[in-house]
Amino acid sequence: MRTIAFAIILVILPFTAFSADWQITTLENGLDVMILEYHQVPQVNISTTISVGAKNETSFFDGATHLLEHLILYRGTENMTGGEVGMAMSKHGAYFNGYTSSDWTDFVISLPSENLEFALQIHADMLFRSNFSEEEMNKERQAIVEEINIRLDNPRRSAYWTMFKKLFEGHAYERNILGPKENILNIPRDSVYAYYKRYYAPNNMTMVIVGDIDAGYTLELVKRYFADFPPGEKTTDLVGRIKKRKEVSRIILKRDITQAYLMMSMVGAPSDSPDQYALNLIATMLGNGKSSRLWKTLRDELGIVYSCTFNFSTYKYEGPIYAYAVLEPDKIGSTEEAIKQILIDVKTSGFTEQELRKAKNTIKTNYYTGHERGLDIADSYAQYDSFIGYEFIQNYPDNVEKVTLADIQAAAQKYLNTDSYVLTTVVPK
Repeated sequence: MRTIAFAIILVILPFTAFSADWQITTLENGLDVMILEYHQVPQVNISTTISVGAKNETSFFDGATHLLEHLILYRGTENMTGGEVGMAMSKHGAYFNGYTSSDWTDFVISLPSENLEFALQIHADMLFRSNFSEEEMNKERQAIVEEINIRLDNPRRSAYWTMFKKLFEGHAYERNILGPKENILNIPRDSVYAYYKRYYAPNNMTMVIVGDIDAGYTLELVKRYFADFPPGEKTTDLVGRIKKRKEVSRIILKRDITQAYLMMSMVGAPSDSPDQYALNLIATMLGNGKSSRLWKTLRDELGIVYSCTFNFSTYKYEGPIYAYAVLEPDKIGSTEEAIKQILIDVKTSGFTEQELRKAKNTIKTNYYTGHERGLDIADSYAQYDSFIGYEFIQNYPDNVEKVTLADIQAAAQKYLNTDSYVLTTVVPK
């Protein structure tokens, strides 16, 4: 799963997506449609993912997926200018946004359920009739360059993407989602438009609709506004192979800061591996909160960090595992060694049943509280269906519950590589 911030709160939901009936349909043009009646509030939420992300980009198109997301959101269609789209959304009380990952692109609309037909109509217009001019694209280029500058100035994000590039060297995931500035500034408008026409086809999309709606009527509206778009070329993942790591790689970034940031990373399991459930539990036991192994050792006992976490993220292919700490620059060496020793202890001595039970409860509590809102449900199902299938997210709590201490130990031995990791540090200039 994506990296999770956990809270230990017991919540019992009277009605959730996990006990409800979905209406699931595939239109003749290949569009997958999932509809859930969710009558808690008079709102409807639409999340449509396209199975295209940074993993689908060649070096020529590096950053094009994220650039295209911005153009679709803000720069107009064949029928409306970008300003008119924004005004129409505001008039109907809509929240709309988009997200790009290495695996998918997601577009969302959330608004009062009485405006369902408007939402589907404008959603179709934006997804299939985007028509940005050279002038409008140039404005968005500058916005993204500024976004790149902001992220480079953020120590954690800078460390994360630098780590990614080294950890997944030779693999599609080595590409920063935002792309390099020179590509963003120079890639031709017509090339980006051709990229859009190549991949933005209904047979590369999953649409999830959750809200205070009638499922049958909603499906008829979906057919009205989406059924006539023809299928297109299926997306092709340009994956490559991750280079086998045999030693520790160290990267130092210098920034205008006063403290240091450390990220120790390894390659984890892909989304279709049962090992990922064990890795999420390991990450929770190692780095979730003040009772975790890392916090108790690095912060409470040794006093060498200000804060620390341990994370695992689910991607279609291998996802990253990484320890993260904020600390003083002169504590980097001792922190690296202390983290290594913690991981070695885990590999040799493992965890207790009490630790495992607590981690399972934490993950499941976060899972349910993270699906309280209709938009969260729509997003979660759409995003995971785009690369592994909606069953993955639907069955996640059950699969976490099945993990044993033996599974944990096997995953620790396999993935916690204390002799071949990437250490990225951000330090004062």
